[in-house]
Amino acid sequence: MAKDDYFVLVYRLLSYLYACLKSSEPPDMEYLQCGTKDFPIAEPYWEYLLEHLLTDGYVEGIALIPVIGRTTKLIKLTPELRITPDGIQFLQENTAMQRAAQFLKSIKETIPGL
Repeated sequence: MAKDDYFVLVYRLLSYLYACLKSSEPPDMEYLQCGTKDFPIAEPYWEYLLEHLLTDGYVEGIALIPVIGRTTKLIKLTPELRITPDGIQFLQENTAMQRAAQFLKSIKETIPGL
């Protein structure tokens, strides 16, 4: 696995949102940006990740906005962004998520809020 692996990024994002939910704190939109140390990917990959987390039912609070001349919808994070019960279950029971957690622990990464 690598820092930009899909499941590592999903684990990091869902873990963060779950920690926010448990602490009753809104997510920090500055943290939830691509091209950073925590999410070292380009915008198209970030949008792909967010769109699939939304359509798979693992998160809510993301607006998909059609844009003329664009083949994909614009992704807008809203203040209501949070993990869903399905997202919590996916985070805790999916083997790919468990491997991502082990990877992050093995390189001594930290997840904000955990």
